[in-house]
Amino acid sequence: MITRFAPSLTGYLHLGHVLHMLYVWGIARKRGAKVLFRIEDHDRSRARPEYETAVFQTLEWLGFFPDLGISSAAEKPSEFRQSDGSEYYQSVLDHLENRGLVYGCQCSRKQIAETQPEGAGELLYSGTCAEKGLPLEGNTVRFRTPGRQTGFEDLKLGRQCQIPWLQCGDFSLRDRQGQWTYQFACVCDDIRHGVDLVIRGEDILFSTARQIQLFETLDAAPPQYYHHPLICDETGRKLSKRQRSESITQLRESGLSPEAVIGRALHQSGLSPSDTPFTAEQAIHEYII
Repeated sequence: MITRFAPSLTGYLHLGHVLHMLYVWGIARKRGAKVLFRIEDHDRSRARPEYETAVFQTLEWLGFFPDLGISSAAEKPSEFRQSDGSEYYQSVLDHLENRGLVYGCQCSRKQIAETQPEGAGELLYSGTCAEKGLPLEGNTVRFRTPGRQTGFEDLKLGRQCQIPWLQCGDFSLRDRQGQWTYQFACVCDDIRHGVDLVIRGEDILFSTARQIQLFETLDAAPPQYYHHPLICDETGRKLSKRQRSESITQLRESGLSPEAVIGRALHQSGLSPSDTPFTAEQAIHEYII
């Protein structure tokens, strides 16, 4: 069994990532899985080399060591770095195109937003360009999302049912600038890396059925999923890079020890009643396994 730790390079890691590491390594330990490390840098407009360097430094400093995948920031090119995966992603897209399962879309995000039904939780694409026969190149590439309900058994949350067609409509696989999307690159990589257990935060739960539909369309068995709780700030918002939550790099530079950082993550997540320092091994055995 293989699971993965796959950070995006859109900012520095924060306490929410520490909690995620504990769950990834802890659940992997519990289920006898190996942890594969890959870099999700499909968002070329926000990825920075310094973010990648900091990821490796943070993992080693906190005591988390992957079993498979990329081993250092100096390892280039690598099949475990999404920026090096375009040839593979294109081959998968060609396969979908040959089956008539994708199409080119010229609608802008603003145009789509103007057509949203009242109360829509995320942008819902109505399929305006589905039958226009537009080329894929130079346009957003959209997947013809099946209209069916998709159910799955989450290892943490139990039975889940979602209808992607009603959540987001035909979702994009590549944008008009040629950047691969998270949904597509993530599924392609999980297939080629043999990932059969995905451990991630509850904030990604909504993406699961659409990814399962992609797996099934590509004749690949979907992985098992485990969605864990998040760390939120005093306003109830999850910690995030976009909100510039305090980074592990900043905490390290302030003089905190790795054990103190792990203890703080446990406490802020609600797993620990206090911010008692813990090593990664101690935290995993005390609160995860």
